[in-house]
Amino acid sequence: MSAYEDMDRRFMAAGGLGSLLNLYEQVRRELERVSFDELDRMTFEIKNVIEALLKMDYELRKVHNLKLAFEARQPGPGGSG
Repeated sequence: MSAYEDMDRRFMAAGGLGSLLNLYEQVRRELERVSFDELDRMTFEIKNVIEALLKMDYELRKVHNLKLAFEARQPGPGGSG
């Protein structure tokens, strides 16, 4: 009995061993509501969004570099060209 009480004291910050076990059961029940297939689909969608954003970033960098190149070719005030 003293071992149980010692363990209960160690988990007192979380409300004691009983509270911790109830929390464990609650988390377990909630996780059962989400399938691995659903997680895989969401992961796939997120990867697709990241890929699209990276492609957009790449295209915007190309536009930025083109703009810099064209501005560098323009003569400054008082120049000929």
